[in-house]
Amino acid sequence: MEDLSNSFLNQMPFAPVPEKHDVTSSHYRDLEKGEEREGDCLDRISALPDILCQHIISFLPATDARKTTFLSKRWRFLWFACPSFTFEEQEFHKHHPPLLQRFQGRQNFIRFVDEALEFRTRLFNDLIIEKFKVSMRFVEEITHCINKWIVFALERNVKELSVIAEMKDLIAIAEFFHPFRIPYQLPQDVFSTKSIQSLELVFCDLTDVCASSVKLPFLKNLDLINVYMNDPLFESILSGSPLLEKINLSLVCGLERIKVPGEKLKMLVVFKCYPLQEVIVKAPNIESFLYRGKRQHFDKVDISSCQKLKFLWLQRASNLTDESLENMARKNQDLEVMILIHCSGLKKPVIQSPNLWMFVLFKCKHLSLAKIEAPKLHAFEYSGHMINFSSLVSSSQLNAIIHMDGQEVSTRWYFKFKEMCASFDHCRTLFIRCEHDMDLIVPHELRRRLLPQLHGLSELKIHVRNGTMNVSKLEDGIRWIFPGLKNLYVESNGSTHHFQYAGAIGEVGMAWGECRDFMETIII
Repeated sequence: MEDLSNSFLNQMPFAPVPEKHDVTSSHYRDLEKGEEREGDCLDRISALPDILCQHIISFLPATDARKTTFLSKRWRFLWFACPSFTFEEQEFHKHHPPLLQRFQGRQNFIRFVDEALEFRTRLFNDLIIEKFKVSMRFVEEITHCINKWIVFALERNVKELSVIAEMKDLIAIAEFFHPFRIPYQLPQDVFSTKSIQSLELVFCDLTDVCASSVKLPFLKNLDLINVYMNDPLFESILSGSPLLEKINLSLVCGLERIKVPGEKLKMLVVFKCYPLQEVIVKAPNIESFLYRGKRQHFDKVDISSCQKLKFLWLQRASNLTDESLENMARKNQDLEVMILIHCSGLKKPVIQSPNLWMFVLFKCKHLSLAKIEAPKLHAFEYSGHMINFSSLVSSSQLNAIIHMDGQEVSTRWYFKFKEMCASFDHCRTLFIRCEHDMDLIVPHELRRRLLPQLHGLSELKIHVRNGTMNVSKLEDGIRWIFPGLKNLYVESNGSTHHFQYAGAIGEVGMAWGECRDFMETIII
Protein backbone atom coordinates (compact mmCIF):
# COMPACT_ATOMS: atom_id res chain seq x y z
CA MET A 1 0.00 0.00 0.00
CA GLU A 2 1.27 3.50 -0.82
CA ASP A 3 2.32 5.75 2.05
CA LEU A 4 -1.01 7.13 3.16
CA SER A 5 0.67 10.08 4.85
CA ASN A 6 1.29 11.53 1.38
CA SER A 7 -2.37 11.40 0.39
CA PHE A 8 -5.52 11.70 2.45
CA LEU A 9 -4.59 10.14 5.79
CA ASN A 10 -2.95 13.18 7.40
CA GLN A 11 -5.74 15.48 6.27
CA MET A 12 -8.75 16.13 8.42
CA PRO A 13 -11.83 14.92 6.55
CA PHE A 14 -13.11 18.47 6.28
CA ALA A 15 -9.85 19.83 4.87
CA PRO A 16 -9.82 21.23 1.31
CA VAL A 17 -8.88 18.88 -1.50
CA PRO A 18 -5.14 19.04 -2.35
CA GLU A 19 -4.01 20.71 -5.55
CA LYS A 20 -3.10 17.43 -7.23
CA HIS A 21 -6.79 16.50 -7.25
CA ASP A 22 -7.92 19.70 -9.02
CA VAL A 23 -8.18 18.14 -12.49
CA THR A 24 -10.31 15.25 -11.30
CA SER A 25 -12.47 17.49 -9.16
CA SER A 26 -12.96 19.93 -12.04
CA HIS A 27 -14.04 17.08 -14.29
CA TYR A 28 -16.72 15.92 -11.82
CA ARG A 29 -17.86 19.49 -11.14
CA ASP A 30 -18.53 19.86 -14.86
CA LEU A 31 -20.72 16.79 -14.72
CA GLU A 32 -22.59 18.18 -11.74
CA LYS A 33 -23.40 21.31 -13.75
CA GLY A 34 -25.04 19.16 -16.38
CA GLU A 35 -22.29 19.18 -18.97
CA GLU A 36 -22.81 15.68 -20.33
CA ARG A 37 -19.89 13.91 -21.93
CA GLU A 38 -19.87 11.55 -24.84
CA GLY A 39 -19.43 7.79 -24.50
CA ASP A 40 -17.77 6.43 -21.39
CA CYS A 41 -17.10 9.89 -19.87
CA LEU A 42 -20.72 10.19 -18.76
CA ASP A 43 -20.87 9.72 -14.97
CA ARG A 44 -23.90 7.52 -14.53
CA ILE A 45 -23.06 6.34 -11.01
CA SER A 46 -23.26 9.85 -9.58
CA ALA A 47 -26.77 10.13 -10.94
CA LEU A 48 -27.92 7.33 -8.63
CA PRO A 49 -29.76 8.12 -5.38
CA ASP A 50 -27.65 8.56 -2.26
CA ILE A 51 -28.82 5.30 -0.74
CA LEU A 52 -27.61 3.30 -3.77
CA CYS A 53 -24.28 5.12 -3.89
CA GLN A 54 -23.75 4.42 -0.20
CA HIS A 55 -24.63 0.77 -0.77
CA ILE A 56 -21.94 0.59 -3.49
CA ILE A 57 -19.40 2.31 -1.23
CA SER A 58 -20.08 -0.18 1.56
CA PHE A 59 -18.45 -2.94 -0.53
CA LEU A 60 -15.15 -1.03 -0.79
CA PRO A 61 -12.29 -1.25 1.72
CA ALA A 62 -12.49 1.71 4.09
CA THR A 63 -9.38 3.38 2.64
CA ASP A 64 -10.83 3.24 -0.88
CA ALA A 65 -14.25 4.33 0.34
CA ARG A 66 -12.61 7.37 1.99
CA LYS A 67 -11.04 8.36 -1.33
CA THR A 68 -14.47 8.73 -2.92
CA THR A 69 -14.88 11.94 -0.88
CA PHE A 70 -12.39 13.59 -3.26
CA LEU A 71 -14.36 12.85 -6.43
CA SER A 72 -16.73 15.82 -6.31
CA LYS A 73 -19.03 17.80 -4.04
CA ARG A 74 -21.70 15.22 -4.80
CA TRP A 75 -19.51 12.48 -3.25
CA ARG A 76 -17.80 14.54 -0.54
CA PHE A 77 -20.02 13.43 2.35
CA LEU A 78 -21.54 10.19 1.07
CA TRP A 79 -19.16 7.84 2.85
CA PHE A 80 -19.39 9.66 6.18
CA ALA A 81 -23.19 9.40 6.04
CA CYS A 82 -23.03 5.69 5.16
CA PRO A 83 -25.06 3.37 7.44
CA SER A 84 -22.25 0.80 7.28
CA PHE A 85 -18.65 1.15 8.49
CA THR A 86 -15.96 -1.55 8.16
CA PHE A 87 -12.50 -0.75 9.52
CA GLU A 88 -9.71 -3.32 9.08
CA GLU A 89 -6.17 -2.65 10.21
CA GLN A 90 -4.79 -5.05 7.61
CA GLU A 91 -5.42 -2.41 4.94
CA PHE A 92 -2.64 -0.34 6.52
CA HIS A 93 0.00 -3.07 6.49
CA LYS A 94 2.06 -4.65 3.79
CA HIS A 95 2.64 -8.41 3.91
CA HIS A 96 4.68 -9.25 7.04
CA PRO A 97 5.87 -5.68 7.76
CA PRO A 98 8.82 -4.99 10.10
CA LEU A 99 7.94 -4.14 13.69
CA LEU A 100 8.41 -0.38 13.25
CA GLN A 101 6.26 -0.24 10.11
CA ARG A 102 3.60 -2.31 11.88
CA PHE A 103 3.52 0.23 14.72
CA GLN A 104 3.27 3.13 12.26
CA GLY A 105 0.52 1.32 10.35
CA ARG A 106 -1.42 0.81 13.58
CA GLN A 107 -1.14 4.49 14.46
CA ASN A 108 -2.31 5.45 10.97
CA PHE A 109 -5.26 3.09 11.32
CA ILE A 110 -6.27 4.50 14.70
CA ARG A 111 -6.06 8.06 13.39
CA PHE A 112 -8.04 7.08 10.30
CA VAL A 113 -10.89 5.60 12.34
CA ASP A 114 -10.92 8.48 14.83
CA GLU A 115 -11.14 11.08 12.06
CA ALA A 116 -13.91 9.22 10.22
CA LEU A 117 -16.04 8.87 13.35
CA GLU A 118 -15.36 12.48 14.39
CA PHE A 119 -16.58 13.74 11.03
CA ARG A 120 -19.64 11.50 11.26
CA THR A 121 -20.39 12.93 14.70
CA ARG A 122 -20.05 16.54 13.53
CA LEU A 123 -22.36 16.35 10.52
CA PHE A 124 -24.51 13.22 10.76
CA ASN A 125 -24.81 12.51 14.47
CA ASP A 126 -28.56 11.91 14.21
CA LEU A 127 -28.19 9.02 11.71
CA ILE A 128 -28.20 5.44 12.97
CA ILE A 129 -25.48 2.88 12.20
CA GLU A 130 -26.77 -0.28 10.56
CA LYS A 131 -23.45 -2.16 10.57
CA PHE A 132 -20.17 -1.50 12.36
CA LYS A 133 -17.08 -3.72 12.09
CA VAL A 134 -13.61 -3.17 13.48
CA SER A 135 -10.76 -5.64 13.02
CA MET A 136 -7.24 -5.08 14.29
CA ARG A 137 -4.32 -6.80 15.96
CA PHE A 138 -4.83 -6.37 19.68
CA VAL A 139 -2.36 -4.98 22.20
CA GLU A 140 -3.32 -3.73 25.65
CA GLU A 141 -2.48 -0.11 24.84
CA ILE A 142 -5.30 0.20 22.32
CA THR A 143 -8.08 -1.06 24.61
CA HIS A 144 -9.46 2.46 25.11
CA CYS A 145 -9.57 3.00 21.32
CA ILE A 146 -11.65 -0.11 20.66
CA ASN A 147 -13.91 0.68 23.61
CA LYS A 148 -14.46 4.21 22.29
CA TRP A 149 -15.36 2.96 18.81
CA ILE A 150 -17.76 0.36 20.20
CA VAL A 151 -19.50 2.99 22.34
CA PHE A 152 -19.84 5.17 19.23
CA ALA A 153 -21.69 2.36 17.45
CA LEU A 154 -23.86 1.47 20.45
CA GLU A 155 -24.97 5.07 20.93
CA ARG A 156 -26.21 5.11 17.35
CA ASN A 157 -28.35 1.99 17.71
CA VAL A 158 -26.11 -0.30 15.71
CA LYS A 159 -27.84 -3.40 14.35
CA GLU A 160 -24.83 -5.47 13.22
CA LEU A 161 -21.72 -5.30 15.40
CA SER A 162 -18.46 -7.14 14.67
CA VAL A 163 -15.38 -6.86 16.91
CA ILE A 164 -12.23 -8.76 15.92
CA ALA A 165 -9.28 -8.21 18.28
CA GLU A 166 -6.65 -10.46 16.70
CA MET A 167 -3.72 -11.61 18.80
CA LYS A 168 -1.82 -14.07 16.61
CA ASP A 169 1.60 -13.02 17.85
CA LEU A 170 0.60 -13.37 21.50
CA ILE A 171 -0.96 -16.78 20.95
CA ALA A 172 2.19 -18.11 19.28
CA ILE A 173 4.17 -17.25 22.43
CA ALA A 174 1.57 -17.98 25.08
CA GLU A 175 0.43 -21.37 23.78
CA PHE A 176 3.35 -23.03 25.52
CA PHE A 177 2.21 -21.72 28.91
CA HIS A 178 -1.55 -21.35 28.65
CA PRO A 179 -3.71 -22.94 25.93
CA PHE A 180 -6.12 -20.03 25.66
CA ARG A 181 -5.18 -16.45 26.47
CA ILE A 182 -7.54 -13.68 25.34
CA PRO A 183 -6.66 -10.26 26.73
CA TYR A 184 -9.29 -7.94 25.23
CA GLN A 185 -12.24 -7.51 27.58
CA LEU A 186 -15.43 -6.50 25.86
CA PRO A 187 -17.46 -3.68 27.45
CA GLN A 188 -20.52 -4.74 29.43
CA ASP A 189 -22.79 -2.38 27.48
CA VAL A 190 -22.62 -4.56 24.37
CA PHE A 191 -24.85 -7.16 26.01
CA SER A 192 -27.53 -4.69 27.03
CA THR A 193 -27.96 -2.84 23.74
CA LYS A 194 -31.45 -3.62 22.52
CA SER A 195 -30.86 -2.58 18.89
CA ILE A 196 -28.29 -5.31 18.13
CA GLN A 197 -29.56 -7.97 15.73
CA SER A 198 -26.25 -9.56 14.72
CA LEU A 199 -23.20 -9.89 16.97
CA GLU A 200 -19.77 -11.25 16.00
CA LEU A 201 -16.99 -11.40 18.59
CA VAL A 202 -13.54 -12.77 17.78
CA PHE A 203 -10.69 -13.00 20.32
CA CYS A 204 -12.65 -11.37 23.14
CA ASP A 205 -12.69 -12.04 26.88
CA LEU A 206 -16.22 -12.07 28.28
CA THR A 207 -15.39 -13.10 31.85
CA ASP A 208 -16.23 -9.67 33.28
CA VAL A 209 -19.65 -9.53 31.66
CA CYS A 210 -22.38 -9.73 34.28
CA ALA A 211 -24.71 -12.57 33.29
CA SER A 212 -27.72 -11.04 35.05
CA SER A 213 -27.59 -7.86 32.94
CA VAL A 214 -27.63 -9.54 29.51
CA LYS A 215 -30.62 -8.47 27.43
CA LEU A 216 -30.55 -8.63 23.64
CA PRO A 217 -34.23 -8.90 22.71
CA PHE A 218 -33.72 -8.50 18.95
CA LEU A 219 -30.55 -10.57 18.50
CA LYS A 220 -30.87 -13.07 15.63
CA ASN A 221 -27.29 -14.04 14.73
CA LEU A 222 -24.54 -14.76 17.27
CA ASP A 223 -20.95 -15.64 16.27
CA LEU A 224 -18.47 -16.29 19.08
CA ILE A 225 -15.03 -17.29 17.82
CA ASN A 226 -11.93 -17.69 19.99
CA VAL A 227 -13.65 -16.12 22.99
CA TYR A 228 -13.51 -16.96 26.68
CA MET A 229 -16.82 -17.30 28.52
CA ASN A 230 -18.57 -19.53 31.06
CA ASP A 231 -21.78 -21.55 31.17
CA PRO A 232 -23.89 -19.01 33.18
CA LEU A 233 -23.13 -16.21 30.72
CA PHE A 234 -24.03 -18.35 27.72
CA GLU A 235 -27.28 -19.39 29.39
CA SER A 236 -28.09 -15.72 30.05
CA ILE A 237 -27.46 -14.83 26.43
CA LEU A 238 -29.86 -17.55 25.31
CA SER A 239 -32.56 -16.57 27.80
CA GLY A 240 -32.18 -12.87 26.97
CA SER A 241 -32.32 -13.41 23.19
CA PRO A 242 -35.65 -15.05 22.32
CA LEU A 243 -35.30 -14.33 18.57
CA LEU A 244 -31.98 -16.14 18.03
CA GLU A 245 -31.89 -17.96 14.69
CA LYS A 246 -28.19 -18.76 14.30
CA ILE A 247 -25.48 -19.55 16.87
CA ASN A 248 -21.84 -20.21 16.01
CA LEU A 249 -19.53 -21.32 18.83
CA SER A 250 -16.04 -21.91 17.41
CA LEU A 251 -12.95 -22.48 19.59
CA VAL A 252 -14.76 -21.10 22.62
CA CYS A 253 -12.92 -21.68 25.89
CA GLY A 254 -14.62 -22.04 29.26
CA LEU A 255 -17.85 -23.82 28.35
CA GLU A 256 -18.37 -27.22 29.97
CA ARG A 257 -22.00 -28.29 29.62
CA ILE A 258 -24.51 -26.31 27.60
CA LYS A 259 -28.19 -26.68 26.89
CA VAL A 260 -29.41 -24.86 23.78
CA PRO A 261 -33.15 -24.10 23.63
CA GLY A 262 -34.92 -21.69 21.27
CA GLU A 263 -38.16 -21.77 19.35
CA LYS A 264 -36.66 -19.62 16.57
CA LEU A 265 -33.26 -21.29 16.35
CA LYS A 266 -32.52 -22.65 12.86
CA MET A 267 -28.77 -23.21 12.87
CA LEU A 268 -26.23 -24.23 15.54
CA VAL A 269 -22.48 -24.70 15.08
CA VAL A 270 -20.27 -26.04 17.89
CA PHE A 271 -16.66 -26.32 16.74
CA LYS A 272 -13.82 -27.59 18.96
CA CYS A 273 -14.84 -25.83 22.17
CA TYR A 274 -12.75 -26.56 25.27
CA PRO A 275 -13.34 -28.09 27.81
CA LEU A 276 -16.88 -28.70 26.56
CA GLN A 277 -18.13 -32.17 27.49
CA GLU A 278 -21.85 -32.14 26.74
CA VAL A 279 -24.20 -30.39 24.33
CA ILE A 280 -27.96 -30.77 24.66
CA VAL A 281 -30.02 -29.31 21.82
CA LYS A 282 -33.60 -28.51 22.81
CA ALA A 283 -34.53 -26.38 19.78
CA PRO A 284 -37.54 -28.06 18.14
CA ASN A 285 -37.29 -26.10 14.87
CA ILE A 286 -33.55 -26.33 14.26
CA GLU A 287 -32.68 -27.25 10.66
CA SER A 288 -28.85 -27.30 10.64
CA PHE A 289 -26.53 -28.63 13.32
CA LEU A 290 -22.76 -28.96 13.01
CA TYR A 291 -20.74 -30.41 15.86
CA ARG A 292 -17.02 -31.10 15.85
CA GLY A 293 -15.46 -32.35 19.06
CA LYS A 294 -11.85 -32.53 20.14
CA ARG A 295 -9.34 -35.31 19.73
CA GLN A 296 -9.06 -37.79 22.58
CA HIS A 297 -12.14 -36.41 24.33
CA PHE A 298 -15.41 -38.22 24.92
CA ASP A 299 -18.07 -35.66 24.14
CA LYS A 300 -21.79 -36.20 24.57
CA VAL A 301 -24.24 -34.75 22.05
CA ASP A 302 -27.99 -34.98 22.60
CA ILE A 303 -30.19 -34.15 19.61
CA SER A 304 -33.10 -36.39 20.57
CA SER A 305 -35.48 -33.38 20.68
CA CYS A 306 -34.76 -32.30 17.10
CA GLN A 307 -37.44 -33.11 14.54
CA LYS A 308 -36.83 -30.76 11.59
CA LEU A 309 -33.16 -31.28 10.81
CA LYS A 310 -32.12 -30.93 7.17
CA PHE A 311 -28.33 -30.76 7.64
CA LEU A 312 -26.43 -32.77 10.27
CA TRP A 313 -22.66 -32.93 10.77
CA LEU A 314 -21.38 -34.89 13.78
CA GLN A 315 -17.64 -35.31 14.27
CA ARG A 316 -16.27 -37.12 17.33
CA ALA A 317 -19.67 -37.45 18.97
CA SER A 318 -18.64 -40.42 21.09
CA ASN A 319 -22.11 -41.17 22.50
CA LEU A 320 -23.76 -41.61 19.09
CA THR A 321 -24.92 -45.23 18.94
CA ASP A 322 -26.78 -47.29 16.36
CA GLU A 323 -30.04 -46.84 18.27
CA SER A 324 -29.73 -43.07 18.73
CA LEU A 325 -28.82 -42.60 15.06
CA GLU A 326 -31.76 -44.68 13.90
CA ASN A 327 -34.15 -42.76 16.17
CA MET A 328 -32.78 -39.44 14.94
CA ALA A 329 -33.26 -40.44 11.29
CA ARG A 330 -36.78 -41.63 12.03
CA LYS A 331 -37.77 -38.34 13.69
CA ASN A 332 -36.15 -36.05 11.11
CA GLN A 333 -37.88 -37.10 7.91
CA ASP A 334 -36.69 -33.95 6.06
CA LEU A 335 -32.99 -34.71 6.59
CA GLU A 336 -31.08 -34.07 3.34
CA VAL A 337 -27.38 -34.08 4.30
CA MET A 338 -25.79 -36.24 7.00
CA ILE A 339 -22.04 -36.34 7.72
CA LEU A 340 -20.69 -38.64 10.43
CA ILE A 341 -16.95 -38.54 11.17
CA HIS A 342 -15.02 -40.41 13.88
CA CYS A 343 -18.21 -41.52 15.64
CA SER A 344 -16.75 -44.52 17.46
CA GLY A 345 -20.07 -45.66 18.95
CA LEU A 346 -21.48 -46.81 15.60
CA LYS A 347 -21.32 -50.56 14.88
CA LYS A 348 -24.23 -51.81 12.76
CA PRO A 349 -26.55 -48.85 12.05
CA VAL A 350 -29.70 -49.01 9.94
CA ILE A 351 -30.43 -45.65 8.30
CA GLN A 352 -33.90 -45.10 6.89
CA SER A 353 -34.28 -41.59 5.53
CA PRO A 354 -36.72 -40.83 2.69
CA ASN A 355 -35.24 -37.43 1.71
CA LEU A 356 -31.54 -37.98 2.37
CA TRP A 357 -29.56 -36.60 -0.58
CA MET A 358 -25.97 -36.87 0.70
CA PHE A 359 -24.48 -39.25 3.26
CA VAL A 360 -20.83 -39.23 4.37
CA LEU A 361 -19.41 -41.89 6.70
CA PHE A 362 -15.77 -41.33 7.69
CA LYS A 363 -13.42 -43.24 9.98
CA CYS A 364 -15.96 -44.79 12.36
CA LYS A 365 -13.52 -47.39 13.66
CA HIS A 366 -15.98 -49.86 15.19
CA LEU A 367 -18.28 -49.95 12.19
CA SER A 368 -18.71 -53.43 10.70
CA LEU A 369 -22.01 -53.29 8.83
CA ALA A 370 -24.39 -50.65 7.53
CA LYS A 371 -27.85 -50.76 6.04
CA ILE A 372 -28.98 -47.68 4.13
CA GLU A 373 -32.47 -47.10 2.79
CA ALA A 374 -32.53 -43.66 1.19
CA PRO A 375 -34.37 -43.65 -2.16
CA LYS A 376 -33.27 -40.07 -2.98
CA LEU A 377 -29.59 -40.59 -2.15
CA HIS A 378 -27.42 -39.02 -4.89
CA ALA A 379 -24.04 -38.72 -3.14
CA PHE A 380 -22.38 -41.19 -0.78
CA GLU A 381 -18.84 -41.21 0.56
CA TYR A 382 -17.20 -43.77 2.83
CA SER A 383 -13.71 -43.90 4.32
CA GLY A 384 -12.31 -46.63 6.54
CA HIS A 385 -11.78 -50.36 6.65
CA MET A 386 -13.89 -52.52 4.37
CA ILE A 387 -17.34 -53.23 5.75
CA ASN A 388 -20.46 -54.97 4.56
CA PHE A 389 -23.27 -52.78 3.24
CA SER A 390 -25.98 -55.38 3.67
CA SER A 391 -28.48 -53.18 1.85
CA LEU A 392 -28.15 -49.96 -0.11
CA VAL A 393 -31.37 -48.49 -1.46
CA SER A 394 -30.64 -45.24 -3.30
CA SER A 395 -31.35 -43.18 -6.39
CA SER A 396 -30.34 -44.58 -9.76
CA GLN A 397 -28.18 -41.42 -10.11
CA LEU A 398 -26.01 -42.27 -7.09
CA ASN A 399 -22.38 -41.13 -7.17
CA ALA A 400 -20.36 -43.07 -4.58
CA ILE A 401 -16.82 -42.60 -3.32
CA ILE A 402 -14.94 -45.27 -1.37
CA HIS A 403 -11.64 -44.52 0.41
CA MET A 404 -10.01 -47.86 1.22
CA ASP A 405 -7.66 -48.04 4.19
CA GLY A 406 -4.38 -49.76 3.46
CA GLN A 407 -4.36 -53.31 4.81
CA GLU A 408 -2.46 -56.49 4.16
CA VAL A 409 -3.80 -58.04 0.97
CA SER A 410 -5.02 -61.60 1.36
CA THR A 411 -7.65 -63.97 0.01
CA ARG A 412 -10.12 -62.62 2.58
CA TRP A 413 -9.35 -59.08 1.39
CA TYR A 414 -10.53 -59.81 -2.15
CA PHE A 415 -13.72 -61.51 -0.95
CA LYS A 416 -14.59 -58.50 1.24
CA PHE A 417 -13.67 -56.09 -1.56
CA LYS A 418 -15.94 -57.84 -4.05
CA GLU A 419 -18.74 -58.04 -1.49
CA MET A 420 -18.54 -54.29 -0.81
CA CYS A 421 -18.41 -53.43 -4.51
CA ALA A 422 -21.57 -55.47 -5.09
CA SER A 423 -23.49 -52.93 -2.97
CA PHE A 424 -22.57 -50.18 -5.45
CA ASP A 425 -23.10 -52.11 -8.67
CA HIS A 426 -26.16 -50.00 -9.49
CA CYS A 427 -24.39 -46.62 -9.11
CA ARG A 428 -24.22 -44.05 -11.84
CA THR A 429 -20.53 -43.53 -11.01
CA LEU A 430 -18.25 -45.23 -8.49
CA PHE A 431 -14.96 -43.69 -7.35
CA ILE A 432 -12.46 -45.93 -5.49
CA ARG A 433 -9.34 -44.58 -3.79
CA CYS A 434 -6.76 -47.15 -2.68
CA GLU A 435 -3.13 -47.34 -1.60
CA HIS A 436 -1.78 -49.82 -4.16
CA ASP A 437 -2.94 -51.17 -7.51
CA MET A 438 -2.63 -54.73 -6.19
CA ASP A 439 -5.53 -53.97 -3.83
CA LEU A 440 -7.84 -54.10 -6.86
CA ILE A 441 -6.31 -56.82 -9.02
CA VAL A 442 -7.94 -60.13 -8.18
CA PRO A 443 -5.46 -63.00 -8.74
CA HIS A 444 -6.45 -65.41 -11.51
CA GLU A 445 -6.55 -68.38 -9.13
CA LEU A 446 -9.28 -66.64 -7.06
CA ARG A 447 -11.52 -65.45 -9.86
CA ARG A 448 -13.56 -68.62 -10.20
CA ARG A 449 -14.29 -68.55 -6.46
CA LEU A 450 -15.43 -64.91 -6.66
CA LEU A 451 -18.10 -65.45 -9.30
CA PRO A 452 -20.53 -64.04 -10.27
CA GLN A 453 -19.11 -60.85 -11.71
CA LEU A 454 -20.75 -57.43 -11.30
CA HIS A 455 -22.43 -56.34 -14.55
CA GLY A 456 -24.41 -53.29 -13.39
CA LEU A 457 -21.74 -50.57 -13.07
CA SER A 458 -21.03 -48.57 -16.22
CA GLU A 459 -18.59 -45.89 -14.99
CA LEU A 460 -15.70 -46.32 -12.57
CA LYS A 461 -12.92 -44.01 -11.40
CA ILE A 462 -9.80 -45.37 -9.72
CA HIS A 463 -7.21 -43.33 -7.83
CA VAL A 464 -4.06 -45.17 -6.71
CA ARG A 465 -2.21 -43.09 -4.11
CA ASN A 466 1.16 -44.85 -4.38
CA GLY A 467 1.25 -45.17 -8.14
CA THR A 468 0.52 -47.95 -10.61
CA MET A 469 3.18 -50.39 -11.72
CA ASN A 470 1.22 -51.79 -14.64
CA VAL A 471 -1.84 -49.93 -15.93
CA SER A 472 -2.83 -52.67 -18.37
CA LYS A 473 -2.75 -55.28 -15.61
CA LEU A 474 -4.87 -53.04 -13.40
CA GLU A 475 -7.33 -52.53 -16.25
CA ASP A 476 -7.60 -56.27 -16.74
CA GLY A 477 -8.29 -56.84 -13.04
CA ILE A 478 -10.94 -54.13 -12.89
CA ARG A 479 -12.62 -55.29 -16.08
CA TRP A 480 -12.91 -58.78 -14.67
CA ILE A 481 -14.84 -57.53 -11.63
CA PHE A 482 -16.95 -55.04 -13.63
CA PRO A 483 -17.32 -56.46 -17.17
CA GLY A 484 -20.17 -54.06 -17.96
CA LEU A 485 -18.03 -50.92 -17.72
CA LYS A 486 -18.35 -48.28 -20.43
CA ASN A 487 -15.91 -45.77 -18.95
CA LEU A 488 -12.88 -46.49 -16.76
CA TYR A 489 -10.64 -43.70 -15.43
CA VAL A 490 -7.35 -44.55 -13.70
CA GLU A 491 -5.60 -41.70 -11.86
CA SER A 492 -2.02 -42.55 -10.92
CA ASN A 493 1.49 -41.10 -11.05
CA GLY A 494 0.11 -37.65 -11.81
CA SER A 495 -1.80 -38.67 -14.93
CA THR A 496 -5.23 -39.98 -15.85
CA HIS A 497 -5.85 -42.91 -18.19
CA HIS A 498 -9.29 -43.11 -19.79
CA PHE A 499 -10.51 -46.44 -21.12
CA GLN A 500 -13.70 -46.26 -23.14
CA TYR A 501 -15.58 -49.36 -24.16
CA ALA A 502 -18.46 -50.16 -26.50
CA GLY A 503 -21.57 -48.10 -25.82
CA ALA A 504 -19.68 -45.60 -23.66
CA ILE A 505 -21.62 -42.69 -22.24
CA GLY A 506 -18.86 -40.13 -22.74
CA GLU A 507 -17.99 -37.31 -20.35
CA VAL A 508 -18.83 -37.37 -16.66
CA GLY A 509 -22.07 -35.55 -15.87
CA MET A 510 -22.46 -32.32 -13.90
CA ALA A 511 -23.89 -34.06 -10.84
CA TRP A 512 -20.61 -35.90 -10.28
CA GLY A 513 -18.63 -32.65 -10.40
CA GLU A 514 -20.94 -30.95 -7.91
CA CYS A 515 -20.72 -33.94 -5.60
CA ARG A 516 -16.91 -33.90 -5.65
CA ASP A 517 -16.73 -30.12 -5.13
CA PHE A 518 -18.81 -30.44 -1.99
CA MET A 519 -17.04 -33.47 -0.58
CA GLU A 520 -13.57 -32.02 -1.03
CA THR A 521 -14.49 -29.25 1.43
CA ILE A 522 -14.78 -31.78 4.28
CA ILE A 523 -12.05 -31.38 6.89
CA ILE A 524 -11.16 -34.49 8.77
